Amino acid sequence: MAKSVFTMRSTAFYNTHMTLTIGLSYAPADNPKYDFYRNALRRAAEALEYEIELVDLSRSADSREVDGIVFTGGDDVSPARYGKQSEEPLCGTIDEARDQREFEIAEVADETGTPVLGICRGLQLLNVHRGGTLITDIEKFGGASHRKVDGYDQRHTVRIEPGTYLRRVLGEGVGEVNSAHHQAVERAGDGLAVSARATNDGTVEALEWADATGRPFFLAVQWHPERMDFSEQFAGRLFETFLWEVGANKLVKQRMIRPMAQL
Repeated sequence: MAKSVFTMRSTAFYNTHMTLTIGLSYAPADNPKYDFYRNALRRAAEALEYEIELVDLSRSADSREVDGIVFTGGDDVSPARYGKQSEEPLCGTIDEARDQREFEIAEVADETGTPVLGICRGLQLLNVHRGGTLITDIEKFGGASHRKVDGYDQRHTVRIEPGTYLRRVLGEGVGEVNSAHHQAVERAGDGLAVSARATNDGTVEALEWADATGRPFFLAVQWHPERMDFSEQFAGRLFETFLWEVGANKLVKQRMIRPMAQL
Protein backbone atom coordinates (compact mmCIF):
# COMPACT_ATOMS: atom_id res chain seq x y z
CA MET A 1 0.00 0.00 0.00
CA ALA A 2 1.31 3.44 -0.91
CA LYS A 3 2.18 5.63 2.03
CA SER A 4 0.09 8.73 2.71
CA VAL A 5 1.76 12.09 2.26
CA PHE A 6 1.18 12.56 5.99
CA THR A 7 2.64 9.22 7.12
CA MET A 8 6.24 10.40 7.38
CA ARG A 9 5.14 13.58 9.18
CA SER A 10 2.98 11.68 11.64
CA THR A 11 5.58 9.01 12.40
CA ALA A 12 8.32 11.56 12.98
CA PHE A 13 6.12 13.83 15.06
CA TYR A 14 4.47 11.27 17.30
CA ASN A 15 7.02 8.46 17.45
CA THR A 16 4.20 6.45 19.08
CA HIS A 17 1.14 4.43 18.11
CA MET A 18 -1.82 6.78 17.92
CA THR A 19 -5.37 5.74 18.75
CA LEU A 20 -8.15 8.29 18.18
CA THR A 21 -11.83 8.39 19.08
CA ILE A 22 -13.80 10.29 16.44
CA GLY A 23 -17.38 11.39 17.03
CA LEU A 24 -19.85 11.65 14.16
CA SER A 25 -22.48 14.27 15.03
CA TYR A 26 -25.20 12.19 13.38
CA ALA A 27 -24.62 8.79 11.81
CA PRO A 28 -27.41 6.25 12.43
CA ALA A 29 -26.27 2.70 11.68
CA ASP A 30 -29.48 1.94 9.78
CA ASN A 31 -28.84 4.65 7.17
CA PRO A 32 -26.21 3.43 4.67
CA LYS A 33 -25.25 6.92 3.45
CA TYR A 34 -23.42 7.51 6.73
CA ASP A 35 -21.21 4.50 6.01
CA PHE A 36 -19.43 6.75 3.49
CA TYR A 37 -18.15 8.87 6.39
CA ARG A 38 -17.02 5.83 8.37
CA ASN A 39 -15.27 4.31 5.38
CA ALA A 40 -13.45 7.54 4.49
CA LEU A 41 -12.23 8.01 8.07
CA ARG A 42 -11.06 4.39 8.28
CA ARG A 43 -9.25 4.76 4.97
CA ALA A 44 -7.50 7.91 6.23
CA ALA A 45 -6.60 6.22 9.51
CA GLU A 46 -5.09 3.30 7.64
CA ALA A 47 -3.02 5.66 5.49
CA LEU A 48 -1.73 7.41 8.61
CA GLU A 49 -1.22 4.15 10.50
CA TYR A 50 -3.61 5.20 13.28
CA GLU A 51 -6.21 3.18 15.11
CA ILE A 52 -9.62 4.86 15.32
CA GLU A 53 -12.90 4.27 17.12
CA LEU A 54 -15.99 5.86 15.56
CA VAL A 55 -18.86 7.01 17.79
CA ASP A 56 -22.34 8.22 16.79
CA LEU A 57 -22.84 11.26 19.03
CA SER A 58 -26.55 11.44 18.22
CA ARG A 59 -26.99 8.29 20.33
CA SER A 60 -26.30 10.11 23.62
CA ALA A 61 -22.56 9.44 23.59
CA ASP A 62 -20.55 12.02 25.54
CA SER A 63 -19.01 14.46 23.07
CA ARG A 64 -16.48 15.45 25.75
CA GLU A 65 -14.90 12.01 25.47
CA VAL A 66 -13.92 12.17 21.79
CA ASP A 67 -10.71 13.47 20.23
CA GLY A 68 -12.33 15.00 17.13
CA ILE A 69 -15.80 15.55 15.67
CA VAL A 70 -17.17 15.30 12.12
CA PHE A 71 -20.43 17.19 11.59
CA THR A 72 -22.21 15.21 8.89
CA GLY A 73 -24.63 16.04 6.10
CA GLY A 74 -28.41 15.71 6.09
CA ASP A 75 -31.60 17.76 6.53
CA ASP A 76 -31.85 21.55 6.44
CA VAL A 77 -31.07 23.56 9.56
CA SER A 78 -34.18 25.31 10.86
CA PRO A 79 -34.25 28.89 9.47
CA ALA A 80 -35.63 30.04 12.83
CA ARG A 81 -32.08 29.62 14.14
CA TYR A 82 -30.77 32.35 11.84
CA GLY A 83 -33.73 34.74 11.73
CA LYS A 84 -35.47 33.59 8.55
CA GLN A 85 -38.60 31.89 9.91
CA SER A 86 -40.67 33.32 7.07
CA GLU A 87 -38.58 31.39 4.52
CA GLU A 88 -39.25 27.96 6.03
CA PRO A 89 -41.47 27.00 3.03
CA LEU A 90 -38.29 27.11 0.91
CA CYS A 91 -36.65 24.48 3.09
CA GLY A 92 -36.77 20.73 2.85
CA THR A 93 -37.06 18.39 5.84
CA ILE A 94 -36.19 19.98 9.21
CA ASP A 95 -35.28 17.92 12.26
CA GLU A 96 -35.47 20.20 15.28
CA ALA A 97 -34.21 17.51 17.65
CA ARG A 98 -31.12 16.93 15.51
CA ASP A 99 -30.50 20.69 15.27
CA GLN A 100 -30.60 21.00 19.04
CA ARG A 101 -28.35 18.01 19.65
CA GLU A 102 -25.74 19.20 17.15
CA PHE A 103 -25.78 22.74 18.51
CA GLU A 104 -25.03 21.23 21.92
CA ILE A 105 -22.19 19.17 20.43
CA ALA A 106 -20.76 22.28 18.73
CA GLU A 107 -20.91 24.15 22.03
CA VAL A 108 -18.98 21.40 23.80
CA ALA A 109 -16.42 21.37 20.97
CA ASP A 110 -15.85 25.09 21.53
CA GLU A 111 -15.52 24.63 25.28
CA THR A 112 -13.10 21.71 25.05
CA GLY A 113 -11.04 22.86 22.08
CA THR A 114 -11.95 19.77 20.07
CA PRO A 115 -10.91 19.68 16.38
CA VAL A 116 -13.89 19.83 14.01
CA LEU A 117 -14.57 18.92 10.38
CA GLY A 118 -17.93 19.96 8.86
CA ILE A 119 -19.42 18.49 5.69
CA CYS A 120 -22.40 19.94 3.73
CA ARG A 121 -25.12 20.40 6.39
CA GLY A 122 -22.24 20.23 8.87
CA LEU A 123 -20.75 23.39 7.36
CA GLN A 124 -24.11 25.14 7.45
CA LEU A 125 -24.87 24.15 11.02
CA LEU A 126 -21.46 25.21 12.30
CA ASN A 127 -21.84 28.54 10.52
CA VAL A 128 -25.26 29.15 12.09
CA HIS A 129 -23.93 28.07 15.47
CA ARG A 130 -21.40 30.89 15.23
CA GLY A 131 -24.04 33.48 14.33
CA GLY A 132 -23.88 33.20 10.55
CA THR A 133 -26.82 33.02 8.14
CA LEU A 134 -27.83 30.81 5.23
CA ILE A 135 -29.41 31.24 1.82
CA THR A 136 -32.54 29.11 2.21
CA ASP A 137 -32.66 28.17 -1.49
CA ILE A 138 -29.79 28.99 -3.83
CA GLU A 139 -31.81 28.86 -7.06
CA LYS A 140 -34.68 30.92 -5.64
CA PHE A 141 -32.23 33.75 -4.96
CA GLY A 142 -30.42 33.66 -8.31
CA GLY A 143 -27.73 31.00 -7.91
CA ALA A 144 -27.01 27.90 -9.96
CA SER A 145 -28.39 24.48 -9.10
CA HIS A 146 -26.16 22.47 -6.76
CA ARG A 147 -28.70 19.67 -6.34
CA LYS A 148 -28.31 16.05 -7.39
CA VAL A 149 -29.15 15.24 -11.02
CA ASP A 150 -31.06 12.02 -11.67
CA GLY A 151 -30.11 10.83 -8.20
CA TYR A 152 -26.38 11.50 -8.60
CA ASP A 153 -24.16 14.21 -7.12
CA GLN A 154 -23.38 17.08 -9.44
CA ARG A 155 -19.76 17.90 -10.26
CA HIS A 156 -18.46 21.45 -10.51
CA THR A 157 -15.27 23.42 -9.92
CA VAL A 158 -14.32 25.44 -6.87
CA ARG A 159 -11.66 28.08 -6.41
CA ILE A 160 -9.62 28.03 -3.20
CA GLU A 161 -8.72 31.40 -1.73
CA PRO A 162 -4.96 32.09 -1.72
CA GLY A 163 -3.23 32.21 1.66
CA THR A 164 -5.81 30.00 3.37
CA TYR A 165 -5.21 26.85 5.39
CA LEU A 166 -7.32 24.93 2.86
CA ARG A 167 -5.06 26.08 0.03
CA ARG A 168 -2.00 24.77 1.91
CA VAL A 169 -3.72 21.44 2.55
CA LEU A 170 -4.93 20.85 -1.00
CA GLY A 171 -1.98 22.38 -2.79
CA GLU A 172 -4.26 23.48 -5.62
CA GLY A 173 -6.10 26.70 -6.38
CA VAL A 174 -8.90 25.17 -8.48
CA GLY A 175 -10.41 21.71 -8.42
CA GLU A 176 -13.52 19.66 -9.06
CA VAL A 177 -15.89 18.59 -6.29
CA ASN A 178 -19.36 17.09 -6.00
CA SER A 179 -22.52 18.69 -4.63
CA ALA A 180 -25.99 17.70 -3.44
CA HIS A 181 -27.53 20.70 -1.66
CA HIS A 182 -29.90 23.59 -2.21
CA GLN A 183 -28.79 25.89 0.63
CA ALA A 184 -25.53 27.71 1.26
CA VAL A 185 -23.71 30.12 3.55
CA GLU A 186 -24.90 33.72 3.19
CA ARG A 187 -22.92 35.49 5.94
CA ALA A 188 -19.99 33.78 7.62
CA GLY A 189 -20.27 33.33 11.37
CA ASP A 190 -18.14 35.02 14.01
CA GLY A 191 -14.46 34.29 13.57
CA LEU A 192 -14.94 32.43 10.29
CA ALA A 193 -13.68 33.23 6.82
CA VAL A 194 -14.65 31.91 3.39
CA SER A 195 -11.81 29.79 1.96
CA ALA A 196 -13.43 28.47 -1.24
CA ARG A 197 -16.24 29.37 -3.65
CA ALA A 198 -17.91 27.72 -6.62
CA THR A 199 -16.58 29.16 -9.87
CA ASN A 200 -20.00 29.24 -11.57
CA ASP A 201 -22.02 31.32 -9.10
CA GLY A 202 -19.79 32.21 -6.15
CA THR A 203 -21.54 29.87 -3.69
CA VAL A 204 -19.50 29.49 -0.51
CA GLU A 205 -17.80 26.08 -0.57
CA ALA A 206 -15.56 26.15 2.53
CA LEU A 207 -15.08 27.94 5.84
CA GLU A 208 -12.14 28.08 8.23
CA TRP A 209 -10.91 30.35 11.03
CA ALA A 210 -10.19 33.91 9.92
CA ASP A 211 -7.37 33.80 12.48
CA ALA A 212 -6.51 30.31 13.74
CA THR A 213 -3.97 31.52 16.32
CA GLY A 214 -4.55 29.62 19.56
CA ARG A 215 -7.62 27.85 18.17
CA PRO A 216 -8.27 24.13 17.59
CA PHE A 217 -8.54 22.80 14.04
CA PHE A 218 -11.71 23.93 12.24
CA LEU A 219 -12.52 23.27 8.60
CA ALA A 220 -15.90 22.90 6.91
CA VAL A 221 -16.68 22.16 3.25
CA GLN A 222 -19.93 22.29 1.33
CA TRP A 223 -19.12 19.33 -0.92
CA HIS A 224 -19.18 15.64 0.03
CA PRO A 225 -15.58 14.35 0.05
CA GLU A 226 -16.74 11.09 1.63
CA ARG A 227 -18.63 10.31 -1.61
CA MET A 228 -15.72 11.18 -3.91
CA ASP A 229 -12.90 8.84 -4.83
CA PHE A 230 -10.51 8.89 -1.88
CA SER A 231 -7.55 9.48 -4.21
CA GLU A 232 -8.99 12.76 -5.51
CA GLN A 233 -7.11 15.81 -4.30
CA PHE A 234 -10.18 17.41 -2.74
CA ALA A 235 -11.36 14.25 -0.99
CA GLY A 236 -9.03 11.90 0.90
CA ARG A 237 -6.54 14.58 1.83
CA LEU A 238 -9.23 16.39 3.84
CA PHE A 239 -9.82 13.33 6.02
CA GLU A 240 -6.10 12.65 6.42
CA THR A 241 -5.48 16.25 7.42
CA PHE A 242 -8.34 16.17 9.90
CA LEU A 243 -7.05 13.01 11.59
CA TRP A 244 -3.48 14.32 11.63
CA GLU A 245 -4.64 17.53 13.31
CA VAL A 246 -6.75 15.54 15.79
CA GLY A 247 -3.71 13.44 16.65
CA ALA A 248 -1.51 16.48 17.11
CA ASN A 249 -4.11 18.08 19.38
CA LYS A 250 -4.43 14.91 21.45
CA LEU A 251 -0.67 14.59 21.86
CA VAL A 252 -0.34 18.21 23.02
CA LYS A 253 -3.12 17.70 25.57
CA GLN A 254 -1.46 14.51 26.85
CA ARG A 255 1.86 16.26 27.27
CA MET A 256 0.18 19.08 29.18
CA ILE A 257 -1.67 16.70 31.51
CA ARG A 258 1.24 14.33 32.21
CA PRO A 259 3.42 16.81 34.16
CA MET A 260 0.39 17.88 36.22
CA ALA A 261 -0.30 14.27 37.16
CA GLN A 262 3.24 13.90 38.43
CA LEU A 263 2.92 16.78 40.90
